[in-house]
Amino acid sequence: MKNSYIRLKSNRNHTIFIIIISIINIILYLYSGFLFGFSNSPYSHEILTLLTNILPKIFIILGVETTRAILLRNKKNKKTIVLITTLLILVQINFNVLINMFTNKELLFQYICSSIIPLIACNIFYSYLALNGLYLEIIIYRLLTEMIIFILPILPNIDWFITGAFGTLFPAIVYVLFKYTCLKKKNHIRRKKKDFHDKVSYAITFICLIVLICFMLGFFKYELIAILSNSMIPSFNRGDVVIFRKINDSEIRNIPKNTIIIYSIEGKNVAHRVVDKIEKNNNILYKTKGDKNNVADTKLVQTNQIKGIYTFHIKYIGFPSIWLYEYFNKK
Repeated sequence: MKNSYIRLKSNRNHTIFIIIISIINIILYLYSGFLFGFSNSPYSHEILTLLTNILPKIFIILGVETTRAILLRNKKNKKTIVLITTLLILVQINFNVLINMFTNKELLFQYICSSIIPLIACNIFYSYLALNGLYLEIIIYRLLTEMIIFILPILPNIDWFITGAFGTLFPAIVYVLFKYTCLKKKNHIRRKKKDFHDKVSYAITFICLIVLICFMLGFFKYELIAILSNSMIPSFNRGDVVIFRKINDSEIRNIPKNTIIIYSIEGKNVAHRVVDKIEKNNNILYKTKGDKNNVADTKLVQTNQIKGIYTFHIKYIGFPSIWLYEYFNKK
């Protein structure tokens, strides 16, 4: 009977597609290390220890995905699909870690963003593949992308935000790619006009997702920060987002007066205007000042603190980031 068994022999094109996507995932993950630095792997690479780390993970993946394949076989009811996917998500959550973090709101928020939300996004994507009978592809994708952290001697030193953003956006991008390039439409009713608009919408969404994930990973020459204070009124206000251009060492040493620079001091990003340039012992120091402030900043800015030069700003959209920052840092 058709679809009465778990189909592990999938379309060759689908399998190749998933392998390519898995390799791209690994390449992007490794490339992020060149942007944010690398750190030593916390996992031992002795053969026995490596097998001890990897084998349980492999068995968990095989167990979860076999269960998914059996439970979602021939399922068409959306509520049932959602329920099964939710149960599989709950099975994979480390509740011991989650419960321990309830005492620290900031760590809890970071854990949810970096682990729970990506886990939800991935499982939605896996369930979508399972409903199309692509069980082998799920296992291949998970084994390739999840085993890499145990094998590499060094790992990218990326923070919780980048981890969460990448882990959430990448499955969404792959879903769009897979659905609208690999899978044939089951409905052959001719709706040319609607299909055209759908394709345009999907293409725009896909492009936006690609741009967003690359922007967050720092692939572009531009980055953004949310403004926490009103020190630069009227140039921009608290709650605005400033987009700045990253500059090289030569440009850093030759920043003209009145340029708004973005620099890091005591772990915080500041956007202030250069009012003076000081050369001391072959070192360049910049004196800065907020446009609204009556006096210049007391601390001089060193070249290694400078991140970039102000390009433009977008009003108001930085408030959610500010509210979160203030919520987790209030006394």
